[in-house]
Amino acid sequence: MKIISKDNFASENVADSLVAENVHEYYAKEIAEFLQKKHGGDNASRYYEAVGDDYVLWRGMEEFV
Repeated sequence: MKIISKDNFASENVADSLVAENVHEYYAKEIAEFLQKKHGGDNASRYYEAVGDDYVLWRGMEEFV
């Protein structure tokens, strides 16, 4: 699994960031939850999530150009 950071407000022009990849599912979910509690929140600019290995990161404005 991958751990990603994406825009908390779903802005199309903000790219996703890869935090870690090739992480066991259990640890990926635990790490993402920890990061969300530590650095996330309702008003935080980023949201942390564990996703599958086949997830393709959103490239932000690069997708439109």
